[in-house]
This record gives sequence, C-alpha cells and structure tokens, in this order.
Amino acid sequence: MPPPALYLGGLLMGYGLDRAITFPAIGFTGDIWLMLALAVIGALLVLSAVIQLRLAKTTLMPHRAASTLLTNGVFALSRNPIYLGFTCLATAMALSQHSVGMLLMQIPVVWVIHTHVIAAEEAFHAQKFGEQWHDYCRRTRRWI
Repeated sequence: MPPPALYLGGLLMGYGLDRAITFPAIGFTGDIWLMLALAVIGALLVLSAVIQLRLAKTTLMPHRAASTLLTNGVFALSRNPIYLGFTCLATAMALSQHSVGMLLMQIPVVWVIHTHVIAAEEAFHAQKFGEQWHDYCRRTRRWI
C-alpha cells in the first residue's frame, strides 16, 4: 500500500473510531496554532523533498530504486522528510477535527511506516549505496 494511502486510511479509520466510540473532543488553548504549525511544517517538508527528488531526477516512489542518494537540503534534517511531513499533516488534520480517533490511529500508521516501509527502504539503500549510506545514517536521524 502506498504510504500516502496508509496515512489517509489511518485518518478514515480514526473517523470511524470517533463515530463508534464517543471520545471527548480534543481542545486546548493554542490548539489552532499547533495545528497550523504542524500543517505548514508538514507541507514544507513534503514539498521541499519532492522538489529535491525531482531536481535530482530520482524517483518519488518508495517501491522503486532510487538512482541518487540525497543527503543535503531537507534530507540533511531527516532521512525521511516526506514521512515526517505526512505525519505532521495527519496530526494537524486530527487536531483540526478535534479527533481522538484520528490521533490514536496515527500510532499504528507510524509504526507500520517505521517498521516496514522505512526498514525496507533503508535495507535497499544500504545495499545500493554502501558506505555512503552508512555515513549518511551516522550524520542524519531517521525521523528528526
């Protein structure tokens, strides 16, 4: 399943969870500012990473072989800026809907991304880029 579909599926399942179980709505002072900050950060991370990948003429698709290892720009902040951006955007969406269910469903979504999607990508990158990949991993964290 493509990672964007995992995040969307988590939001939809969270919506269903909210309908099945009556959770109290999430709301706190400053929640709108947190939601806006997460949305802006998430959008900037995703857009920056997509632009960098396009300029490097390498794939955006996680199941396709990358032709270039990007280690600068937004990829110097995180080895997975797109997944980090999607997580920020999904969390912003959950907050904007005051949804406990959507927030709860982000836990299994991020777990699947972390343990399956990223793990598979990292194994591929380690094989393809060797020592260059290992140096990058020592300098740059997986998420933040």
